[in-house]
Amino acid sequence: MKLKILLFLLFFSHFSFAYEFMPFEINTRNVIEKKYLNQPLIISFWSIDCPYCIDDLKKLGKALSKNKNVKLITVCVDGKESAKKADRILSLAHLPEHERYQYAEVDEDKLRYSIDPTWYGELPRTYFYDTAHQVTPLSGKISNSFLDAWLNK
Repeated sequence: MKLKILLFLLFFSHFSFAYEFMPFEINTRNVIEKKYLNQPLIISFWSIDCPYCIDDLKKLGKALSKNKNVKLITVCVDGKESAKKADRILSLAHLPEHERYQYAEVDEDKLRYSIDPTWYGELPRTYFYDTAHQVTPLSGKISNSFLDAWLNK
């Protein structure tokens, strides 16, 4: 009997476990910018195969635990087949509650161009919006000095 219950739970847990990633599509960045207008915002693009990305997520988690007024958006550039691993990585980063997206377009080059025509796909890629929504894009690792200066503006 216990074995049947265990098998039942294992079978249905696969279907009931939801990864809370929303689809990131061509106009998603514009929608996010409008939603968080006049608020400090960080949008972090990352990949499960990028060690620097994971380091940055942890750094953001630590910094934003002290700066609750900054909104965070994470965007996993890997497809939905990697949602389980992406979810696990975000859990380990100890990020504040935030909106989580995952690429949902077949043509990633077109999607990337719609996000930022000057971005060629290097990761991590982070966009820092101050309260006036002046944007500072940053490719590569976020330095502690940059993050501290930006958070203290």
